[in-house]
Amino acid sequence: MTLLWTAIYGLLCAEVGVLTLLLLPYISTHFWCRIVFRTKWMYEWLDNLLGITWYFWVLVGLLGLVFMNCLYELTKYTAVQDSHKENTVDAVSRQLDSINVFRAQRNVYIAGLTMFLALVLKRVLSLILKLGKVRTQREDLKKNSAVETKKDD
Repeated sequence: MTLLWTAIYGLLCAEVGVLTLLLLPYISTHFWCRIVFRTKWMYEWLDNLLGITWYFWVLVGLLGLVFMNCLYELTKYTAVQDSHKENTVDAVSRQLDSINVFRAQRNVYIAGLTMFLALVLKRVLSLILKLGKVRTQREDLKKNSAVETKKDD
């Protein structure tokens, strides 16, 4: 695999690892909320300084371009393989066609899954943040209602 595909595959493995950690039932969402809230200042600082959100969407766009290119290559190599089925060609050409189609299919799956998991990971992290905000609001409401009930007594 080339350097591009090695990088995309590495990103895919990292996304799967992080998503697996986030979805483990043994680690509570309260724990993840505390971690995210503690590092939220660093994210906001880097977002203001470097524009991390912009880089994320650029990465998703590049993954989309790679995915579309893979689909183009898949249709191209499938058409070549189909044309070689109609004509008589030697076994080496058929083997090379099968290799090219397999490689194109592999690249489509890797690029598509990487792009999909990047979007899923962003959504899961935003849901964890919302859950943390709702929990803090709930705790504040419980404290306020406890104070009001003490006042009424």
